[in-house]
Amino acid sequence: MGDRGTLSAGETEAGADGDQSSDLFVRIDGVSRNRSVFVHSGRIERGQLAIGDLVMARVDRGCRRRAQANHTATHLLQAALKQVVDPSIAQAGSLVDFDRLRFDFHSPRAVTAAELERIEALINGWIADAHHLQVREMGIEQARAAGAVAMFGEKYADVVRVVDVPGVSMELCGGTHVANTAEIGLFKIIAETGVAAGIRRIEAVAGPAVLAYLNERDAVVRQLGERFKVQPGEIVERVAALADELKASGKALAAARTELALARSTELAAGAETIGAFQLLVARLDGVEAAGLQSAAQRLQERLGEGAAVVLAGVPDATITDKLSLVAAFGPAVVAAGPKAGAFIGAIARLVGGGGGGRPNLATAGGKEVAGLDGALETARAQLIEALSL
Repeated sequence: MGDRGTLSAGETEAGADGDQSSDLFVRIDGVSRNRSVFVHSGRIERGQLAIGDLVMARVDRGCRRRAQANHTATHLLQAALKQVVDPSIAQAGSLVDFDRLRFDFHSPRAVTAAELERIEALINGWIADAHHLQVREMGIEQARAAGAVAMFGEKYADVVRVVDVPGVSMELCGGTHVANTAEIGLFKIIAETGVAAGIRRIEAVAGPAVLAYLNERDAVVRQLGERFKVQPGEIVERVAALADELKASGKALAAARTELALARSTELAAGAETIGAFQLLVARLDGVEAAGLQSAAQRLQERLGEGAAVVLAGVPDATITDKLSLVAAFGPAVVAAGPKAGAFIGAIARLVGGGGGGRPNLATAGGKEVAGLDGALETARAQLIEALSL
């Protein structure tokens, strides 16, 4: 990240802010470095820019102050991690932006919530202590002997720049920083996540960005309070109660659907086919969850007897067009005759883009190609007739 600002030329005294009275006005939104060359990128809003032009460069001081706050905060964050989590923690990368910061570090485990609270409190304590930063250049070996932290794998010149927060942090760094930690104002951690094997990431805000973050969260809390008609401190309890109610309603609905499936299965029994000594029932039963479908198949098999082979399938929810359930329940005589429920229903499920299996007498499967379900059930019926007619 580089500075933001403006390039201007031909200004009058009244236009010293580079806004309206300049013959040339370029808004710079980023600066990058290519070896020893600093490349400014931006948009020409007025005038023309040519090689050899003499221009006035102005840095956006507001953006600079936010970047300084976030950059110094990353140094404090690394120091706090070493103190709270593990002294051997090493930086694996970082981002300093105008409105946020992130810090990647090597760690075999996640940072706990309690540790994050301690880190946050420690950093805000250092901010409140108003440490004056000491920035100086020295030889690389002298810096290392003084205890300056360097990024592993980074190449440094013989003379390096050391940014020291006395008693807190000392790092090799060429970036811009606050003059005193009090300028940061506040520091707030917003997330801790894993980004790769053995690498964790902390995202945070510092300085003026903290206020924007808190305002956003405060707006969410107010909206939730208004919606649930409770005070902010009661929101968690209210949401937990609603979650419990929803869970109970879901269980009640599932039970009702299972009872419906069992009731409808009684009607299906009349459609069973007699194949020699066996009873065969292959049917579609929509609107029933997988558990209810399994209960219905088991009850039908028990009702039809030890020689019953029952295959049921259906779409549990008409609003979901890529999910279906299948179940096979075979009596002992059917299993002895050869067909095994697990292998059988798994093969049928593959016809509708799914799979599954289970025990020889009872097995379930799923699929996602609803359009092919009727054809798959016809195949199941034909295969069972063939197997049970031998």
